[in-house]
Amino acid sequence: MNLSRRNGFTLIEMMVTISIVALLAGMLMPAIHSAREAARGTQCQSNLHNFGVALIGRANSPDGRFCSGNFNWERDGAVTEVGWVADMVTRGVMPSEMTCPSNIAQASKAIEQLMVMPLADAADESCVPRLGRQGYVNQMGETVMNPCRRIVAGGYAPGSVQRQQIIQKLVLDEGYNTNYAATWFLVRSEVLLDEDGNVSPRRGGCSTNIRSTNTTLGPLTTSLLGSGKAPANTVPLLADASPSGRLSVGVGPWAAGQTYATPIVGAPAHRSTAQPPSFAVGTPRTGAAGWLKVWSRQVLQDYRGISAHHRGYCNVLMADGSVKQFHDANGDAMINNGFDIGNGFTSDEVEVKAKGLASYYTLRSKGEG
Repeated sequence: MNLSRRNGFTLIEMMVTISIVALLAGMLMPAIHSAREAARGTQCQSNLHNFGVALIGRANSPDGRFCSGNFNWERDGAVTEVGWVADMVTRGVMPSEMTCPSNIAQASKAIEQLMVMPLADAADESCVPRLGRQGYVNQMGETVMNPCRRIVAGGYAPGSVQRQQIIQKLVLDEGYNTNYAATWFLVRSEVLLDEDGNVSPRRGGCSTNIRSTNTTLGPLTTSLLGSGKAPANTVPLLADASPSGRLSVGVGPWAAGQTYATPIVGAPAHRSTAQPPSFAVGTPRTGAAGWLKVWSRQVLQDYRGISAHHRGYCNVLMADGSVKQFHDANGDAMINNGFDIGNGFTSDEVEVKAKGLASYYTLRSKGEG
């Protein structure tokens, strides 16, 4: 008897095959995701390593500074002339092409500042050199002017198309952007204190914020690093940064509402209040009731802006050029180096100790004054 040959699948066979394929795909997806994230983490570490080479190279200059300041128009000055990002571009490195791929914030807060700072503030150089160097006419008869000065000279209003075009052409296209945060130790290094133990501004009428240039010594130097008590492999320079806001106006590849990264992490803060301590006039420096004891024993570096983008780990560039990973053990998106619960910390569990990450108010201290 001749039986006709059956062609194709039955409905049941097709459903079984589809189920098997779906099951295999489901099993593979976590592995693919893990491999992709591992590659992103490796890329992030490579970026930081290359930045470290450039920063250490900068420290070989006569002033011994690792950088000229932070990437911050408001606090440090013209972003294409002042700050570690500008230093990188000067040395042929393009930070805008070396962002952490795992961070949802791809722009820096400096980009927001460039887009929205009022003209009066942008032109105010009483405390910070926001305009930068004077423009000049080159051999082609063209006026050359940095973007910060050009915005003010043109009278371009916050959020204007002209600002967008300037930022695209003279900032982003030239490499001036990052989503890494500089540490307070790198760009400020030391806090200035008066005889009563309070933060001491250099100039009246200027910022009294402990993260400003007016209350601090200046960028980290090889001299300070070498004379400090914190080993170089514990002193952080750059780190994975947490998102800290949203762009008010679209610019470059980003639409309005895109998150931007915090520009600085660290700064001395009391472990209970997360604010710098303050003292009454006449408080003695030494002794059981002295302000030095508070600064040395109760004040830590506030690293809340460091964010664990890599499956619970964050990447941090250290002053010896190494790149370390720190684990956010409790999943609160912060690295706790000794702060009490509260101020964003969900527990007082110490996730990294001073021997792994320099955490005292000064590199000259190990908690003993």
